[in-house]
Amino acid sequence: MESILRHLVTFLKEKKASVKYFMVFNVSRLIRLLKRPNIPKNIDGKVLVHIGCGQFNDRRYINVDTRPFKHVHYVESIENFGNIFPQGHLDLIYASHVIEHVSYLKLPGLMKVFYGCLKKGGILRVSVPDFKKIIRIYAETGSIENVLPPLMGGQGIKENFHYAAFDRIYLDKLFLSAGFKEVREWGPEDSEDHKFNDWSRMNLPVAGKEWPVSLNLEAVK
Repeated sequence: MESILRHLVTFLKEKKASVKYFMVFNVSRLIRLLKRPNIPKNIDGKVLVHIGCGQFNDRRYINVDTRPFKHVHYVESIENFGNIFPQGHLDLIYASHVIEHVSYLKLPGLMKVFYGCLKKGGILRVSVPDFKKIIRIYAETGSIENVLPPLMGGQGIKENFHYAAFDRIYLDKLFLSAGFKEVREWGPEDSEDHKFNDWSRMNLPVAGKEWPVSLNLEAVK
């Protein structure tokens, strides 16, 4: 009986959290429909989108995030990206440490959505945890605890769980299978469109050493 009550309490707590998240998420979406920050546009007319922008607010980008920061133009999940933008509309889609939060089963379809929303010659630019680099950290430190956050996510909030893993070969395959014609490395320090200090250029401090953990690739339509 005690075990049943304990499970019932846990269920009710999870249900309450789910309802609260549902309400906050949908109310935030409604607020953005009624009062949205001005949609930016670069001087050269390019349309840039930052998915999972978090607290970063580069005013050249249209910001998309599930969290209702004031600078977020669309409070929306990455999986609903195709419902926000029309076909052939965007010049650049940027996502840093975001697509690993999508089930690997859904990634092929999501890549096709991104491809469809880009103009010809448009770029899908991503930064993801690099599985090979994570394995290297484990091999040198011998501690599984050192690689749990980049491998599995911080898991402090509902949105911070990882459902996919990447290396160069696998990410290339995802891009090319979606129709992209070229895949190449990119560096945040060399990109005029990248002026914020996010995970694409940050290292993970482990055992007194700074470890690069990101794989930075972009695909050209």
